[in-house]
Amino acid sequence: MMKKVLLVCTVPSLESYSIGIISAAFANKSINCYAYIFLDGKDQRSEKELVFAYGVSDVRQQVQFCYLATNKIIRFLSSSIYLDKVKRFAFSQVIQEIHFISQDIILARHLSKFKKFNLYYTVHDFVPHPAKLNFFQGLKHYYLRIRKDKYLMSQIKNLVTNSVSQLRALQKRYPDKNVRWHRMPTMLTNEILMGNEVVPELGEIEGYVLFFGRIEVYKGIEGLYREFINNPKLSKIILVIAGKGSLYFKRDKTKEANIVFINRFIKEKEVATLFKKAKLLVLPYHSATQSAITSLAYYFKKPVVGSAIEGLNESILHMETGLLYPPEQFDQLTSMIIRLYVDGHLYRKIETNLTTEQPIYDLFKLGDELAVIYQSHL
Repeated sequence: MMKKVLLVCTVPSLESYSIGIISAAFANKSINCYAYIFLDGKDQRSEKELVFAYGVSDVRQQVQFCYLATNKIIRFLSSSIYLDKVKRFAFSQVIQEIHFISQDIILARHLSKFKKFNLYYTVHDFVPHPAKLNFFQGLKHYYLRIRKDKYLMSQIKNLVTNSVSQLRALQKRYPDKNVRWHRMPTMLTNEILMGNEVVPELGEIEGYVLFFGRIEVYKGIEGLYREFINNPKLSKIILVIAGKGSLYFKRDKTKEANIVFINRFIKEKEVATLFKKAKLLVLPYHSATQSAITSLAYYFKKPVVGSAIEGLNESILHMETGLLYPPEQFDQLTSMIIRLYVDGHLYRKIETNLTTEQPIYDLFKLGDELAVIYQSHL
């Protein structure tokens, strides 16, 4: 009999990641997969739309959706109730293996509820990313996220990561634990694949350098912005910064003639348009454990220019799928961007690689890696 495994995602904002993992697990014939998915209380999608988004129409009876309270305080205080639902579902389906795939902040206080199960926990950020927070925000971030994440890493025997460098760090820190790696899932979802919604802020603009993702300090957006407003070599190239989040740096709007900010949540139906009209994707990160953003660029055949840090250099192959530059050296970032605009041969070579080569975000390979992980628990 195949082993039953329950995948649990308690963080709605990680939906694209969850869809990738769930799709790969359900596609693998060696895993008898179930899923328990928590949704934002404001999510107004119908059941039909949810089933389509997660691609689980054939296994609907093995998937549970649960809506979280819209009020964050009530949501936090209801953690025990939410996790009791997960536990009851696992018992009702006679499941012994539970994999929490989110960076989980509600599980730490109630881990004892699952002492009769074999648990797996995905570590997203072994070393927390730097963030620009005031004193009280820093305390909240530490006590509600970082400390709980560390506690779960210390208590759960089976740890999972998507980063090779993070795998080595975890094995060194926890030599007695079962630490396993699997590749990052793609961020492509059915909504993205079917989407063709116009991005109103773009108008007729195309052929631009694209930064896409939530605005965070560790992603190096300020350095990218400064380079575009100060380096005359980039004056005729348009930069589009698309993503939700606080713009933590001071802007000089008098120099933004070639910069477009789309500082809001980007709907999945808009993603295809955003990437199709771009020339390339840029990832000027200061730090990263992994990134699935490149999966979108590769699907739409767009080269990626990124800093050569651990995490990114696992997904960007220099001169093959994009270009890497030394971290923090934004003059080199400029050189790489310009090179892809002027060197048509190199651009076409990378475009061809992305068209013909086996993608690193392979659904079936990911499923095989998950199957191996579930066969080797402590």
